[in-house]
Amino acid sequence: MGSSKPYLVLLCPRCGSVRYVKEGQKTALCLRCGYRMPLNPLKVRILLRTRSREAATEAVKKYKMKAAEAREKTKKRGARTLRLA
Repeated sequence: MGSSKPYLVLLCPRCGSVRYVKEGQKTALCLRCGYRMPLNPLKVRILLRTRSREAATEAVKKYKMKAAEAREKTKKRGARTLRLA
């Protein structure tokens, strides 16, 4: 069995969306904003490196859930502020 390349979980530098790619790719397309990002560690924030595709997929799901929760908290806080003003 040959060694497979690790997966990287990273953030789009334009919109902050998270996705995973195989290490060694030169670029990746952001599925949210369409930005073709160069996979240069100096230009892209890498959140996780793993050999398991399943672990990469789970990390993306967890990050997206946390981001949605944070947006919801911000929305609720903003709604309360508007009512009080």
